[in-house]
Amino acid sequence: MKKYLLAVLALGATMMMACNPDDSKGGGKEPEPEVKADYTLSTNVMGGFLDLYGDDYDLGLNDCVLELDAVNLDAEGNPVSLGILFVEYLCALDNTTGLGSFTSAGPDWVTFENLQPNTYFPAVEMEGELYGSAYMEMNIATESITAAEGIVDGTLTISNSGDNYVVKGTLKTTNNKVVKVDYTGALEVTDETEEGGAALLSTKKVVRIGKPASSFAKLLKK
Repeated sequence: MKKYLLAVLALGATMMMACNPDDSKGGGKEPEPEVKADYTLSTNVMGGFLDLYGDDYDLGLNDCVLELDAVNLDAEGNPVSLGILFVEYLCALDNTTGLGSFTSAGPDWVTFENLQPNTYFPAVEMEGELYGSAYMEMNIATESITAAEGIVDGTLTISNSGDNYVVKGTLKTTNNKVVKVDYTGALEVTDETEEGGAALLSTKKVVRIGKPASSFAKLLKK
């Protein structure tokens, strides 16, 4: 559990998808067009982590953290950037696997009141810093951050297929960008439920949200 701070990002406008009538078929509707992704985590994912913290906030809900680490290649197949997706979410107390379908808990999650299972913590600005779920990219050559996007909306689904995990989702960011996830593969699962115990947001979040930063360092060494 490490510190993770993002630059303050302006909230984007709500994304809307138009669906035009199809007059040639009796006024039926055409299929909705596929959402174009600004950032993609799929076959480029090199590793993933699922940390299970149990009822870490004394809410009667299980707290989980998903991280996916990706390497993006150029047209010649050379690695050019590293990508990290980090989502903290809540499950029902009897869900000890972290599997399920999860939507945004809304910005009021910071009060820890009326939180529901199957929701994740969206990015929220507090005192000039952004806390919550996020996607980041780093340029390998310059080791500089090229994208820092708070996740604010969309659905993320985590399931099993044989020995693999299947992670899918289309997520909206603070800058009105789209992060698309379609990953099937291994996740390193860590059970930290014995740590337990609620803590103030000011201390808990500063400690927890930060694993992506350390992951960049690990990926750069590969």
